[in-house]
Amino acid sequence: MKITPLIAEAIIKAAKKTSSTCIELDLRCYDPPVVISPLLRCLGYNEYQVRKFWRYFEEGGEIRVEVYRYLKARFDIISIYRKEATSHIKRSCVPLDAIDCHRIGSDCIKTPHSHALYLYIDGKIGNAGIRINVIRLLSLLYAMNRRVADSLLDSILDIIWGRASVHELYEKVLKALSLGDEILGVALPLKPDDKNKLLKLSPILRKIHK
Repeated sequence: MKITPLIAEAIIKAAKKTSSTCIELDLRCYDPPVVISPLLRCLGYNEYQVRKFWRYFEEGGEIRVEVYRYLKARFDIISIYRKEATSHIKRSCVPLDAIDCHRIGSDCIKTPHSHALYLYIDGKIGNAGIRINVIRLLSLLYAMNRRVADSLLDSILDIIWGRASVHELYEKVLKALSLGDEILGVALPLKPDDKNKLLKLSPILRKIHK
């Protein structure tokens, strides 16, 4: 099952709203969903679009994008869909994890047995593995440079809808990677610092390039 541009757009917009709100409200955002139904509605999607969004994942649709590969190191963006109790901020519809829900008290609204979509960076280097919530990573990027974070996510949206050249995306990715030198130098066996290295190390960008 192939993900549609509308579903991809909703996920990017939700990720942008959630990760930027993490910084604005000083939330920790260790492991929140990227999408819940209240957030889709707050982003302007109607009930038909909300139902269509969740139907894709209920029927077995998923996201698995190989973003980095070098020798025995591989990092994918993966989705995990669950029906569970969810929490969100009362006035902004942004999803919360259990830690932030506890921290903000009465401003946390809980909904039993609802839809929740999580995104993770799933990494494997040899026999070692790591899984990090994408919202956590994006919130760290927003903390370092909001303009770069917004520009990267907007560029991905433009690529989804065919509004921009893929070369603009390369520039935004390299700029975002340059902000995380200390972290990425430890996590990645080889960090790309130009377009050619980026294309060699990123299967998804090579695919887009073609």
